Amino acid sequence: MDMRDSGELEDKISKLAKTLTGIQERAVIEYTPLVHDICNRKATEDEVEHLLTWMFDFVENEQMLLLFKKVCRTYLYTYPEVVGFYIMEYRKEYNRESLKGTKYEYLLEEDKELYEDL
Repeated sequence: MDMRDSGELEDKISKLAKTLTGIQERAVIEYTPLVHDICNRKATEDEVEHLLTWMFDFVENEQMLLLFKKVCRTYLYTYPEVVGFYIMEYRKEYNRESLKGTKYEYLLEEDKELYEDL
């Protein structure tokens, strides 16, 4: 790979990163009113689960993570299984260190089994 190819690759990666950032920012704009709505009324378990499912794809964005946490905190005691599942998925995907030394450390090994055959 010569310098010109390297520069083109960097440009493409930069454009892709900007596009991804734009999508994440747009998701925050779109989900904010949904989060406010669901947190200001008694939503069904299915509504909470669906919203958390769709939000999970964007929790790398700090603003989206705050919205995600708001939904989790609002419904933790109402729907503990659903919310607990998403909290654990977040920890497994984005905060793996928080599982080490806990009774949930075994979850870190689950993913290894999935990728052993690849």
